Amino acid sequence: MIGGRSASTLTFVQLTDTHLFADPSATLWGVAPDPKLDEVVDLLLDRALDPAFVLVTGDCSGDGSEVSYRRLAEKLARFRVPAYCLPGNHDDSELMRRLWPNAAESTGTAPKFAQSFDALGWRFILLDSAIRGIDGGALGDEQLDWLSEELSGAGARPVALALHHAPFDLGSVWLDAIKLSDAAQLLAIVDRMPQVRTVLFGHVHQVFEAWRGPTLYASAPSTFYQFLPKSAKFAGDDAPPGARIVRLEGDKLETSIIRL
Repeated sequence: MIGGRSASTLTFVQLTDTHLFADPSATLWGVAPDPKLDEVVDLLLDRALDPAFVLVTGDCSGDGSEVSYRRLAEKLARFRVPAYCLPGNHDDSELMRRLWPNAAESTGTAPKFAQSFDALGWRFILLDSAIRGIDGGALGDEQLDWLSEELSGAGARPVALALHHAPFDLGSVWLDAIKLSDAAQLLAIVDRMPQVRTVLFGHVHQVFEAWRGPTLYASAPSTFYQFLPKSAKFAGDDAPPGARIVRLEGDKLETSIIRL
């Protein structure tokens, strides 16, 4: 069973694309994100997973409003553990930097809203791929250089990376057009670092998993609305909202999806 914490295990929850608005009754694609997130949080709490922390991989807000971030923080506080958020294309990175109460204490001077922290012998590196006003994303040379330094500093320690944008094509024409533009540079760095055990991302509103060498690349379902996989143009999917659960034991990783 995935869940719980002990001296040798760590479980965390990945939420993504929560898209909260200033108005909690606002809808997007015919669905109100706010109550759906409440349902997902209820489900996770009911399962008594006891996560060490919660990670939100971007598009935390649907309109970049201060009130939406404050309400998200209130919802995540129900877990009673630290919550780490990274920005997506709908977010306001600068506002997040000022408002978010649990930003990680990075081991070095991180560019943009990038963060890193260590837990249970792992290093967690959270990247900022958002470019305000643009659906696609990029990390940029400065952040890629910082990532290389963070990975080198981790030594043989296992590493988990997280960002918002997909780092390669998923076989969906319209989504692949708005992936990470400097994905090749990111992949080249990760390929040289076998201690990177997973790269988690959001943005695609669907579940995706693929291995590239020793590294699992994986997305999580949106907490409110899913995109149809492998579609040539925008299309919704009737798959329910959910979250990804990740369990770490030693240098091993185990993961599963939970849905409403």
